[in-house]
Formats: sequence, structure tokens, C-alpha cells
Amino acid sequence: MQSNHLRAISQGLILIAVMLGLIAAALWFRSGPLESGAQARTPTASSESSGIPDAGLQRREIIEQLQMLNERLADVERGLREGAFVVQTVESKEGRRTDPGEGQAQ
Repeated sequence: MQSNHLRAISQGLILIAVMLGLIAAALWFRSGPLESGAQARTPTASSESSGIPDAGLQRREIIEQLQMLNERLADVERGLREGAFVVQTVESKEGRRTDPGEGQAQ
């Protein structure tokens, strides 16, 4: 009984050893390296960025966007002051407020 178990275990270990040997041979005779090497590449001609963040350029873009936003807000304010926009209010569906002092500045 013991000899059958030992024979099965030894055959299993031999099978595992053969498989590991085949894997080692395949890796040994492989044409390329196991891991791909890193390669430095030049940026493509169509790419404008070099990959390095330019804080000055980012700030300039933020300033330009803020200026455009301020111009739009100024246009809205000018339209409200000149009466170009008509503002209509509608009473809310919930009804009137219960606290008469709510919403007043102190």
C-alpha cells in the first residue's frame, strides 16, 4: 500500500520536474530579453507638448479663461441694467414663507 502512494508521488514529482525543465529551456533559448527594455522616444512632430508641465503656460490659460468669463458676466450685468433682459418671477408651489423676517439682511 505504501509503495503505491510513494510511486504515485515520485511520478508526480518527476512530471513536475520535467515541466519545469521544459519551461527553463524555453526561457533560455528565447530570442529576446524576458522583459521589454525602456526606450527613449522623441516626441512626434504633431505633438505640441514636451510632456513636462509648464506652470507659466497653465497660469496664462487660466487667466485667459477668467478674462473671458468676466467679459460674459459683464455682458449679462449690462443687459440686466439696460433692461435688455426681462425677468419674470413666479410664486413657488410650496406657498409663501412662514417667517416674515427670513431672507432679510441685518
